[in-house]
This record gives sequence, C-alpha cells and structure tokens, in this order.
Amino acid sequence: MILPPGSEFAGHRIERILGRGGMSEVYLVHREGSTELETLKILDAAASQSEVIRRKFVAEAELGVRLRHRNIVAVHAHGDCDGRLWMSMHYVDGYSAARLVARGQIPMDVLRAARIVDEVSHALDHAHGVGVVHRDVKPANILISTVVDPGELEQVLLSDWGIARMVDERMPLVSDDGTVLASIGYAAPELLRGETLTARTDIYALGATLVELLTGRTPFPLPTQFAVMNAHLTRTPPDISTRRADLPRAVDAVVHRAMAKDPADRFGSCHDMSVAVARALEGYVPPPPPLRPWYRRR
Repeated sequence: MILPPGSEFAGHRIERILGRGGMSEVYLVHREGSTELETLKILDAAASQSEVIRRKFVAEAELGVRLRHRNIVAVHAHGDCDGRLWMSMHYVDGYSAARLVARGQIPMDVLRAARIVDEVSHALDHAHGVGVVHRDVKPANILISTVVDPGELEQVLLSDWGIARMVDERMPLVSDDGTVLASIGYAAPELLRGETLTARTDIYALGATLVELLTGRTPFPLPTQFAVMNAHLTRTPPDISTRRADLPRAVDAVVHRAMAKDPADRFGSCHDMSVAVARALEGYVPPPPPLRPWYRRR
C-alpha cells in the first residue's frame, strides 16, 4: 500500500513517493525534528516476510552506514516498523548519469565525463579501502546533484550498494531465487565466471562506464545478454576513438587497460585510472560547434 503525503512512518513524514520497485517503495520524507529532506526506502509487507530478503536488506543498510564519503549516497538509519524494514538515506536532488547520456543526440562533454569518472573513483577507492566491492558500477547508479553551492561544480555520488560484497569474496552470478547479480553490460570476466572479486572488478566496470559516458553506448552493444557476456569474456575492448572522432587515441589505451581480461593487468586503483584519463586528455580541445547555414529555409 502506497503511503499518502502527510502520513507518518517510523518517525518520518511522507512528502511524496519517488519510485516503486518489485519489493520496495522509495519516498521523499522529512525526519522528525529535522528540516532536511531524506529518502526513505521501505521493504513491502510481502518481501518483509522473507528471511533471505530481510538479511539482504539489513546487510545493504549496515554497509551504507559504514560508507561515509562525500561521493557516496549515505544511509542515515534503518530499522523495523510494524514488521516492515526501512532505511533512510541522503536525498540527491538531481538525475543519474544514465539519464544524462540519453538526454540528447550530442555526445557528453569529454572533460565533464572525465570529471564524473574522477569523482566516482574517489568513492570506489574509499569503499575498497574498507574492504567493499560495489559490483554494480554503471551510469544508472551514478547520481548528479543539481543543488550545489555557488561557484562549485556539480556533485557526483555513487549509489545502490545493494549487491556490494567484501573484497576477495566469491559470488555466483545468479542468486538462489534466479536473480542475476550483475549488470551484464559492465560486468568483469571474473564476475561473470563467479570467481573471487577484488577492487579491480569495479575498475573494469568504471572503464565500461567511461566508454558509455563518452560514446553513448556500452562497450559491447550486442542484441542478447549471452552475446554481451561472451564479448566481455573473449573480445578486446573497443577503440572508442573510432566511435567519436574528437577523442584522442590515448583514451583507447586507458579503456584497454581498465577493461583487461586479467585483473592483474588493470590499473592498481580507481585513482590511477582517473589520473590516466586526465593525462590522455591533456591538451584536448573540443571541436567547434557545427556551422549553421546563413540562409533560412522557407
């Protein structure tokens, strides 16, 4: 049942619903005694009866409380109210990088894409430093806040730590209930094979994300998930300078290293990858806008 505006839940006043998934609803709320807006995620009544789902939800909430960083969507609190699990989170007034990529026909500004990757690299290196692998880095999980202080650049935050795992943990691709625990378009080979995960698993996905931010397409835009999985396992990463003429060839080398099949051949950290992107773009000059005809069609 959707909670109406003005109603109360676990010490939060509901302002409006933001979204509804298969097992939960997400609301914009005010916490009691606070004037700041928060996001409240509530597990629905049926899902709250499952011990497996409850454990996953609590694990996500507890992980979110641990990860305190300016580029990570923070979990403020979590609990149980009338048998339904909930967690409150930082509210990001903005949009995802996936929406930004799909917004128009012109490619994303190259330097803006590099800055987004740099901000995400800070979030990931922080998580890796406390032993956590995100496992689902992609544009849809990168949020860009439109509310910033005057003179500051847009704030970039990494969200959705629901399938994050500890470093060096082995994890099957498909859960017991048949859920695919990965976004196939960005999945590293070792993730697809159910092998041990490391920080470099996220570096692969960040490389794939860079490809999409710069070109508007995933590294392997193929018609079936099986074909995409096979490409991640066997095919060389794309030369994205062939997709977009204004990109320097040096960016291709960054993508190839970030998305190397063997994790040992990738960058040592997300920061190292971000530095390599910056170096590849040194001296980059954006192409001039296309000339408009001086005449006007009747």
